[in-house]
Amino acid sequence: MNEVFYGYCFPEPDGWHTPSVKLNSPEEVHRYTQLHGKTGMFKEIRVTDSSDHIVVQMINGKYVWPEEWKVLNKEVATGDSITHSP
Repeated sequence: MNEVFYGYCFPEPDGWHTPSVKLNSPEEVHRYTQLHGKTGMFKEIRVTDSSDHIVVQMINGKYVWPEEWKVLNKEVATGDSITHSP
């Protein structure tokens, strides 16, 4: 059985949050955080596992957890594409 994740968007860190969104794969987690975390509408994005442990956290458009995802903060948008900065 595949792991299920739940995404939450916080307009202000540690304040109220949107209803959870069910995410069925790591790819969906990545797309969800990119879509909602980079818009500027939400200060914090949290993704939890089924035990309510945080598995991904993004604050002010930057990944803060897990450590391995911080490398994704180096992405720079150029035109219609995204490239990695040197």
